[in-house]
Amino acid sequence: MDLVRYNPLRDLQRLERDLDKFWGSDWGLFPTVAEAAPLDMYEEKGNLVVAVTLPSFSKNEIKVTTNAGMLEISAEHRERAEEKGRRRYYLRESSNQYFRRVTLLEGVKADQAAASFHDGAVTITMPLVAPKTAAKTVAIT
Repeated sequence: MDLVRYNPLRDLQRLERDLDKFWGSDWGLFPTVAEAAPLDMYEEKGNLVVAVTLPSFSKNEIKVTTNAGMLEISAEHRERAEEKGRRRYYLRESSNQYFRRVTLLEGVKADQAAASFHDGAVTITMPLVAPKTAAKTVAIT
């Protein structure tokens, strides 16, 4: 018996996948890949930095898009040719696509986004402008 990592959202992801097949649309509740790559979002030197590790993808297979306060990161393997001399596959569980959509913070200049790729990690950097609203103490009456 093989050990399988527990994923409490597995049943909801399966339901979403089944509904997507039925209606032919993306509900956007969960990533389309059952096991999503972890994503880190943090502030560094006045920039918003988003870092995600996509170990089996190449630079040419990854697409980063910003639109209407959202950041989308997607990756998809191209068609793989069968290698001569290899055994025939009966089960192949290597991930061939990835999709993640996150809401950007207020004050991020998404139009000035820059992305880099190194050793399977994508790093997206966007300038972050401090909000112009000052903190205010409200008296309780």
